[in-house]
Amino acid sequence: MLDRLDRGFVALNRLVLAALLGAMALLVFGNVCARYLFNASFGWVEELTRYMMIWLAYLGAGLALRHGNHVAVMLLVEALPRAPALALRGVVGLVMFGFLGALTWIGWEYAEFAMRQRTPVLQWSTGMVYLAVPIGTGLMAVHLLLGFRSFAAGRGDLAEPGPDQPA
Repeated sequence: MLDRLDRGFVALNRLVLAALLGAMALLVFGNVCARYLFNASFGWVEELTRYMMIWLAYLGAGLALRHGNHVAVMLLVEALPRAPALALRGVVGLVMFGFLGALTWIGWEYAEFAMRQRTPVLQWSTGMVYLAVPIGTGLMAVHLLLGFRSFAAGRGDLAEPGPDQPA
């Protein structure tokens, strides 16, 4: 049941990222075509795609964590015998979870503070842009929890188990 929930969560995360990236590409391409073909440019496209890029980065950070794409120094873990290495992985996971929790909390407070400010062109609440921080780090914490079994067991990154991998 947990593996099915995990796979659905990862698939939904990927779908949202693909939709954001596709929308960004269409908007930028359309604006470039409008600028060079019709000598008209839409200022809101640049602002909107910048905010979409921020959301894309924060929403994608959890998937990057799952696949081991963040910078990691594994020299100590690889030099230790198996039991201390697994214990160190557990400690690292707990520290990461605590950091993500703190960042989620602080990001939420900052987003609340920024709700009164407006973006220059679209006149949206700046807090809506800053919500990418607590939502993205919260999702990253969920990815950490769901993928922690394989990480703590020393099977490498937090990647979700595939059909040929044991859970």
